[in-house]
Amino acid sequence: MLQRVHVVEVCLPEVIGDGITEEGGLNSHWQLSLARRQILLLETLKVKQSILDPIPAALKLPIAVSCYWVQHTEAKAKLHHLQALLLGMLMGPLHAMINSPDEEALQGRGAEMLYEELQRVKAQPGLRLDLDTAHVFCQWQCCLQMGLYLNQLLSAPLPEPDLTRLYSGSLVHGLCRQLLTSASVESLLHVCPEAQQLYDHMFNATRSCAPAELGLPKGKSKKRRQKKRGTPQSENRVGTTLNARSWHEGGNRFELLMVGTLEEHMEAPELE
Repeated sequence: MLQRVHVVEVCLPEVIGDGITEEGGLNSHWQLSLARRQILLLETLKVKQSILDPIPAALKLPIAVSCYWVQHTEAKAKLHHLQALLLGMLMGPLHAMINSPDEEALQGRGAEMLYEELQRVKAQPGLRLDLDTAHVFCQWQCCLQMGLYLNQLLSAPLPEPDLTRLYSGSLVHGLCRQLLTSASVESLLHVCPEAQQLYDHMFNATRSCAPAELGLPKGKSKKRRQKKRGTPQSENRVGTTLNARSWHEGGNRFELLMVGTLEEHMEAPELE
């Protein structure tokens, strides 16, 4: 049975300055400078500008949304879910590397090899859908959709991402299965150091906003350390819970689940 989860409601912070008064409301936000609108967006998502500095412009909004998601997810998200999402986000940059003559000469075949490997994962025959994983990714997509709407409402203080290569349901589900069984992030990325560096930047940005339960060596809660004393810890361990809170009833939509791309989600009618 499908479950429904609660997405935390947020309010736009009041912006004082640049000629905008507290009573101005949303109707006046378009008058703000680009820098002020960007601050407003990031404050709403509870993300500091500094952690996005190493991130390419096209991925700043998805990473900012991911930072919000790991702080507020009600789903039982785990480390391998986050890893799969970030690996999936590499498809756009890899495609750009492959199709840029200058970058192609610099990267050799590393970017192409990694892109082809991710395409193979995406093309794997469909297996039984893990509903917990599907709900985790659906909540992330709902957060991204609201982030896109807010960014558009504020006249795009952050660049709009390329949705066609930002998320693929079949890819992230396939990556989750591989990360739980045979593969690691390092084994996938070792062929392309540039992709490894970009992944590290994205992971570090998201990790800085994640709760202690993310599963990093210094991120274990006291209760979990006592319960699993003596158990080896690893940054790449995939079975650790991001947030141990249970599912709650709410108004989320779950028509997406295994949708291939976010463009289909943006065009899908809202469930009633």
